[in-house]
Amino acid sequence: MTTSSDLSPAAASRTPDAAAGGRPALSPVRLRAVLLVLLTFGAGTTDIVGFLGMEKVFTANMTGNIVLFGLAAGEAHGVDLARCGIATLAFALGLLAGFRVAGRTDPGHVWPPRVTAVLCVVLALQTVFFAGWALADAEPRGAGLLALIALSSTAMGAQTAAARSMAADGITTTFVTGTLTSIMGGLTAGQTAAAGLRTCVILSLAAGAAVAGALMAHAPVLAAALSPAVLLVVVLAAPRLHPARGTR
Repeated sequence: MTTSSDLSPAAASRTPDAAAGGRPALSPVRLRAVLLVLLTFGAGTTDIVGFLGMEKVFTANMTGNIVLFGLAAGEAHGVDLARCGIATLAFALGLLAGFRVAGRTDPGHVWPPRVTAVLCVVLALQTVFFAGWALADAEPRGAGLLALIALSSTAMGAQTAAARSMAADGITTTFVTGTLTSIMGGLTAGQTAAAGLRTCVILSLAAGAAVAGALMAHAPVLAAALSPAVLLVVVLAAPRLHPARGTR
């Protein structure tokens, strides 16, 4: 009789379906990593749409907005101040709402259902944003522009809260300064377990920005469809992780 001690680490990590002869499935932790990378890709596209299509405002990266806010204040540009201020305030409100819904993380759950609930709201906000973006033919102006900035920033704040509530190796999905710091700090301390995921997150943000940048030059309406499309994939895949327990 074969005992658990006779199994290789790879065999021990297979799901029952895989052991029965089906396709090997991603482990819960690896699937979570894939979904976090996808969310980060979407955030990269969102920031580019905001910066290139909404008069140089970030809706996912608040560090950039704070700098732009200070620059606008120094040059007395009231319109720029309004855009950056609305983006930052909306992001903060999205964070607050997202953390309230997601609640505290249960260390035993890889991906709590409440996180998916937050992301469903984010998907709804991003879908409304895309509809407004398309109606404006990718050139929003005036009050419509400010409304779209608020929608996108609120969505990104809530997404950040959802990812942060899982405490998944310090991944935030909307900005990478902290992630890069964690990589370098971990390498210095000899802690490399999460370095691969963190590196993928950084590259994913850059890839999202690159793809959205190309679309903004040739098909700007479609550029805003990337984030809700990615979110839809994540929301559909996430329920597979709801009952899973976090084991590495």
